[in-house]
Amino acid sequence: MALPRIRSFLAPCTLAFVAGCAAQSHPIALNGADSSVYEARGNEPFWNLSMADGTLALTSPDGPRLTRTISRAYTRGHSRYYEAPDMTVVAAPSRCEDTMSGQLFTETVRITTKNRTLKGCGGSLLPPTRLNATRWVATELDGHKLKNGNFLPDAHDSATDENPDPAADMFTPTLDINDSGKISGSDGCNRYAGGLVFGDAGKVTPAQQAGISTLMACPGAHGRVSGLFLSLLHTVQSWTIEDNVLVLQTRDGKTIRLRQTF
Repeated sequence: MALPRIRSFLAPCTLAFVAGCAAQSHPIALNGADSSVYEARGNEPFWNLSMADGTLALTSPDGPRLTRTISRAYTRGHSRYYEAPDMTVVAAPSRCEDTMSGQLFTETVRITTKNRTLKGCGGSLLPPTRLNATRWVATELDGHKLKNGNFLPDAHDSATDENPDPAADMFTPTLDINDSGKISGSDGCNRYAGGLVFGDAGKVTPAQQAGISTLMACPGAHGRVSGLFLSLLHTVQSWTIEDNVLVLQTRDGKTIRLRQTF
């Protein structure tokens, strides 16, 4: 008597075992209620895709802009499929690195048209897991905003000890992280190098050799900014990325906030 109940319970799982749950398709509603725009991009050749209100728009410098109405949208397994008469877009939840910028995204995107297949990245931007070969400029020291933190550093910012007018109060601290994670930059007045090594996944360790710095006098605001920046930098023990801002945490809970310049 228990057999019918067992068969009824096992039937969906049996089908899933034979055909695979990933093979089942489920429609995605395209009723225009969601006004958000989905974007994806790729390189070699460069291309950009936007999708909104049931429409796909593909642009590339080496071809005409293609705008198509989605005729069918569905999920299969963990991937989403968007089909137009001569274009199919597949977005799969898999970490994707942009081959040009190195930025990480939450999805891998494949576009198939009549003439070619394009591969790239889409979804949300992921914070980096390493900071090697990046440069940053300070915007906030222990909660104190720097008025020049939103200006791009100029040639003097990378060598402020050559500044002919240090009283001009035009510089802000910078942080350069080289390919091996070692640091250098400007403290807002003098050049510094060494002292810390930035590792993967938020790790910061003291360098084997102590840091060095030039010794130009730093009057007025330069001296105050320089002193505060160095006192914080010397006690940094970890890093995180918050909304594309680099946040350095010190041992006593203070922070340095920086924005990326390249």
